[in-house]
Amino acid sequence: MEQLNNPFPDIKEGQLAVKDSTDKNSPLFIKIRQNFGIYGGISLIFGVAFTLLFYKAGVGFNIFAFSCIMVLLLLLIMKKLSVPLKKGTIAYYLGTISLGLSSMLTSSWILLFLNIIGILLLLDLSLIHQFNEDSNWNFSRKIGSMFVLPLVTITTIGMPFQDTFKYFKSTKLFKNDRFMNITTGIIIAVPLLWVIIGLLSSADLIFGKLTNEVYDLVFSSNIFTIVIMVIFGFLVCYCIICGATMKAGSNDFIHERKKASASIAVTVLLLLGIVYIMFCSVQVLYLFNNGVFVLPSEFTYAEYARRGFFELLAVTVINIVLMLICTSFFEESKFVRILLTAMTACTYIMIASAVYRMILYISAYNLTFLRLFVLLFLLIDSLVLIGVIVSVYRKRFPLFGYSVCAVTICYLIFSFARPDYFIAKYHIQEKENMEYTDIVYLTESLSFDAAPVLIPYFKEKFPEIQFIPNADNTEYYTDNHGKEEVIKNYYNRISSKEKESGLREYNVSYSLAIKSLKSIEE
Repeated sequence: MEQLNNPFPDIKEGQLAVKDSTDKNSPLFIKIRQNFGIYGGISLIFGVAFTLLFYKAGVGFNIFAFSCIMVLLLLLIMKKLSVPLKKGTIAYYLGTISLGLSSMLTSSWILLFLNIIGILLLLDLSLIHQFNEDSNWNFSRKIGSMFVLPLVTITTIGMPFQDTFKYFKSTKLFKNDRFMNITTGIIIAVPLLWVIIGLLSSADLIFGKLTNEVYDLVFSSNIFTIVIMVIFGFLVCYCIICGATMKAGSNDFIHERKKASASIAVTVLLLLGIVYIMFCSVQVLYLFNNGVFVLPSEFTYAEYARRGFFELLAVTVINIVLMLICTSFFEESKFVRILLTAMTACTYIMIASAVYRMILYISAYNLTFLRLFVLLFLLIDSLVLIGVIVSVYRKRFPLFGYSVCAVTICYLIFSFARPDYFIAKYHIQEKENMEYTDIVYLTESLSFDAAPVLIPYFKEKFPEIQFIPNADNTEYYTDNHGKEEVIKNYYNRISSKEKESGLREYNVSYSLAIKSLKSIEE
């Protein structure tokens, strides 16, 4: 009896089995395929939830709800597999739900896109961490596994079809002769009905109209779309489950490769260090605090700062990658550590230079989402760099976990802050009289996150624009054109969201924008 209840009697309850290198697939993977009724059912729930939340819907509450559903289904899978939940997995799940909540608070398509990417990456990492003993994996191995899991998942695309066929073939229903006879009769009757109905429809117009209406109802494009979405969700979920558990518990990572000679790393770092010291000297002498020396006459500080912050951003990322390569693929050496420390100091000067250039550029050319995002990236760079240099001296430092934590927390703060709101506020504070191009940028480039700031400003500066709520055709009356016309269109777009919005796409940003718009009549 115990043999029947536990298909893998060698696996103790509550333990993650470590796959032997001679086995092709893990016991957990085999267990999932042998219990298709359970895990296929969970995948079907995933597909139905995906369809209910996203069929002909915008984005808002549905992203948050779907994030929660995905986490709950993963928790159910862990329980059914008798795999204990790890602390790190819980952190990934909390990050996923937080990103889903952030998506309900913003209407910025850039943030929504980044949130969805973040949700997928965190769920990817949660599956890798949950089904593998990754405590001894190095940074490069963990990064590589992020890209390997989606590829492995794609290779399992045929398994849902195979397991579905085997499951139904093994049920009593398909072994019943009467059921099989009825099924055979239906298969034979379908083409005959197709021909007969076609002929009768041609013979009688009323009958033809009736059959056309039934045909349009049964074979509606809406029904096809719904079925396709459910099947798509089912396939995605089941393939991910299979892909994540296929090599679960694999211990092939313990075979370490021989590291290259430290002299190679020393040579590379020494040459780069000379260039970096020269560059950092220029930053200190010419840029910081308006420089010790005078810039060439053809440059202003804003123009000088404008050139190079994206290049500096790229160099800082390259430096971090080089440091990770040196610690992962080269032998340990005192000289390597010294040079890496010097490179860290130079990288921080470059980060400071990039930040200073960006601040000068913003003061001259105003704030935009991209410029604010660059500052966020530089902050993340500086935090990750701390972890990298600590890992140089402390080999057991959890660099990957620290980096994921730093990136997630920084981005969540950025996302929840709704940067478009502060960008609009900055423009209003810095410019007393808005130009036409400023109005266009604020109303068309920024999301409705900025509406609670912009609408009161427009109400004060352009009181002649009157908003008529709940009219069949909302109109805005003004005798002027130009700026006013742009603002009218902005009001129209906000008003249209009130008519389009439903529970699934409910978005706090739209709600606040509509509330601000209605305040115009007060």
